Amino acid sequence: MQLILIDCMLNSFPKKITDKFTYHFSVKEFGLYAITLVASCRSGQQIGQGGGEDLWVEIDGRKFREVPALAKPQYQDIPLSWNGSQLKGLGKTVVFLLLLDLDNHQVEFISDKGAIIEIEPQIKLITDYKNIQFDIGQKAENGDRRSWFTFALIDLPLKSFSADITVNYRFRDSDDVKLLVDNMVKKNTFSILHRDWLWSANILTKIFKKERQKKTFEENLPKDIHYIDFWADRTPILHEVVLDLGVNEIKRISTMENPKWTGKFEDDTELIIMARMILGEGENQKKEAKIGLGHSVLNRIKKHKKHWGYTIHEVILKEFQYDSFWNTDTKNKVKDPLHNNVSRSIWNESYGVAEAVLNGKVTDPTFGATHFHTYKHKSDFPWWATENNFKIKIDKIYFYELEA
Repeated sequence: MQLILIDCMLNSFPKKITDKFTYHFSVKEFGLYAITLVASCRSGQQIGQGGGEDLWVEIDGRKFREVPALAKPQYQDIPLSWNGSQLKGLGKTVVFLLLLDLDNHQVEFISDKGAIIEIEPQIKLITDYKNIQFDIGQKAENGDRRSWFTFALIDLPLKSFSADITVNYRFRDSDDVKLLVDNMVKKNTFSILHRDWLWSANILTKIFKKERQKKTFEENLPKDIHYIDFWADRTPILHEVVLDLGVNEIKRISTMENPKWTGKFEDDTELIIMARMILGEGENQKKEAKIGLGHSVLNRIKKHKKHWGYTIHEVILKEFQYDSFWNTDTKNKVKDPLHNNVSRSIWNESYGVAEAVLNGKVTDPTFGATHFHTYKHKSDFPWWATENNFKIKIDKIYFYELEA
């Protein structure tokens, strides 16, 4: 991996923060980057306040929630955050792997009651997607069970990974390491007492010199958000982590600043594809109507109907469902908004609405609508647009809720 520290803001580290701190950097080519963040938080007992310190981050304004997703988004108590009640002043490392376009970028640290950013964020360019090596060689600070190292794959696949770890035996309290992938614990089938701790030291590992073990995991996970979370008990050593994404190349991703599509809507993030849909279906509509359009996607997902789709991409890309992706009058606009007579402000608003809908910041103004249209005369209404299905009209859009 190539270290990238280009045009970064000059700062002194460690840095103590009590509210927010924004770290700016830029990259000079599109690619896959690893952003390594190290921070610590203290417990309520240590600071003399209830609840303790907490820290979480946003990258280029993007929030990161729990995996798998729950009904109400969680941003703080997840593998990508720092929980003072758990860490008790110890450090934790989070490594983001994500695609960045040629642009200025920022990492925003958001703290509750305070935190310490231990080192300056490290940004490295990755060129070999099948052999992403992290030579870590770090011994955990002595402490009880807590999240220690987290790798976050953002909109990426994961074929397999390996971890090389040493756990040492001690008579009363040996080292242990727990591993979770997307919140699922990898079980230790060789231990009854330490079933949730995959690397677990005991007298036998010491006798047979098995304190250091490299384990490999075949995952075959599709392109999505994935968390690999290592927990430490006492002082294990993480020597190396190697990731294999299972791909030879990664396409440029569309962003708010450069939304031109890659040639496949499937390459879009959930946020981008929803922003495209909102723009295409409601370009000249009021903001509340745009919010309703975004919620129509989520409402279809909640119905859990195969013919509508189970994910953001499936719902929006179903043939002849969201007209803007099939109508020749609007398809070019959703493909490349800023070069097809769409103003920057309209695109930014569509993007902002999509972000608010997906992050649960705005409630559904349509009362559960799954369908909509903008026809003026009843004689032109689609067959499903009945009084029984009608929910509300917002601006020029009629919203309806269908059950099947």
